[in-house]
Amino acid sequence: MPPTSHHLPVPPEAQSSDAHELIRAWDIKGHQHVSISNNLGGLPKEFGQLLAQIALHASVVYEKNAKKPSADCLREILMGFKEEVSKNVGH
Repeated sequence: MPPTSHHLPVPPEAQSSDAHELIRAWDIKGHQHVSISNNLGGLPKEFGQLLAQIALHASVVYEKNAKKPSADCLREILMGFKEEVSKNVGH
């Protein structure tokens, strides 16, 4: 039996010479690991908007998997975001 792929598909819109990858994230035994481009472009506010889009998409996935409203899932995502950021602010 061939090994299961753990790679996500590249969106068709990103298969362009104008596109460049910004971030990659992995979960390894409950610990997250991230690679981020040195060429983010745009403004920090726009990166915040990207993080918001990721959270919104994730809340829909959690809604399907956890069988609870996406708004509840989004609140939990935001709570985790705030907790993680607060650990690192001022350091």
